[in-house]
Amino acid sequence: MSSATWERNGGVALAILLVALGGLSFHRAVREKFDFHHFYLDARYVWEHGELNPNVVRPPKIDDHRQLPFYLPVVPLVIAPMAAFGPVWGALVWAAAQLVCLGYTLHVLRKWLPGGAAGRWLLLAALLAAPAFVEASRFNQVSYFVLALLVGGVDAAVRGRPLRGGALLAGAAVLKLLPGLLLVWLVVKRQWVAVAAFCVAGVMLTAVPPLLAFGPAQAWNYHLEWWEYNVRGGSGDLLDPNLDAHFIDHRNQSIKQTLARWTWAEHPFPAPWRPVLLEREQIVQIGRAVAVVLLGGLLWLTRRPGKNLDNDRQRAEAAVYMLGLLVFSPLMRQYYLVWALPTVVLLVGAAFARPGETSAVGRSWPARVGLVVWVAGLLAWAWETPRDMGAHLVMLITLGGLLLAAYPVQRGKPGLMRN
Repeated sequence: MSSATWERNGGVALAILLVALGGLSFHRAVREKFDFHHFYLDARYVWEHGELNPNVVRPPKIDDHRQLPFYLPVVPLVIAPMAAFGPVWGALVWAAAQLVCLGYTLHVLRKWLPGGAAGRWLLLAALLAAPAFVEASRFNQVSYFVLALLVGGVDAAVRGRPLRGGALLAGAAVLKLLPGLLLVWLVVKRQWVAVAAFCVAGVMLTAVPPLLAFGPAQAWNYHLEWWEYNVRGGSGDLLDPNLDAHFIDHRNQSIKQTLARWTWAEHPFPAPWRPVLLEREQIVQIGRAVAVVLLGGLLWLTRRPGKNLDNDRQRAEAAVYMLGLLVFSPLMRQYYLVWALPTVVLLVGAAFARPGETSAVGRSWPARVGLVVWVAGLLAWAWETPRDMGAHLVMLITLGGLLLAAYPVQRGKPGLMRN
């Protein structure tokens, strides 16, 4: 089969995949399954009443209370128009937006792949990531929106468009908070214009829409409620055996929760083997120490300014920071795994590129090992025991190291072989 035929057929296959995922998203949303239901209820309240639902409980369990206390007030405000014509229209808009965001993400990531076979390798990466796509589409969270903003922001920053890059990354952080880690990446890369754009855009996106829609006093109160609920209220403390199961069982593979399942005698979902039993406060302190060590290692490995690196290495480092969004999250669920798509794409590119197609050298073996690790991690999805033990947490940390090894720092003048 000719290269042109491969590219054409690969594009058709990707289009079919996108439509299927959009259909799954709509099917789940129109049945009011999982998280679309919560987004729609808060959007409808804002649309009908011109304010956020005043009933804030911890945690939200019933439909007549605020569903999105974890999100900044701007989020239910900007999604309010999807409730204008009822839940079916809202489900259609939500699914279409997810489809557009994933399509845009794949379009940008295609440029990160080498040579004339980029379409072929993108299709392979998409197929390898298909389980993560399905989970993200089933849950109808904001994962695709965040991914599109992250990939677009990183691509713009690497390609010398810092204002756009910083603003897009700020949008991702306002939407989900976790992407604020990419501000650290911008600082480490000495992308000062992008850092400034991130800060200005972040403040503007957070403050201006609620200010205009609700007025200064009410907007301030909403932000105070958000702060009380999420910071002073301790909602981020997930070491509570009375929480709903999905916060503390195998579905949450965060550092602290995985450690607790291994070591906490009171945990209702313990790992099958617990080598030592620790007190709650000890688990919290050890979890923080592990996170600090991992973050310190990431900062050390990515310490070189962007001007001293080729584009491939900069993208690889940014992709590792995206893995960090999952690793450092207090609630690491499987629908977040879609944020590993840039890593999978870059691993495929490094594993199968011909000599001279990328600026990195000696990188194929860690990339191929990384793909094996990714597939093994997805296979572990089917069993609760390895997930109880933190299989995906280990997978993500391992992938980060292998990706950096696959795209090593080039000595001498940085190569800009692909834009």
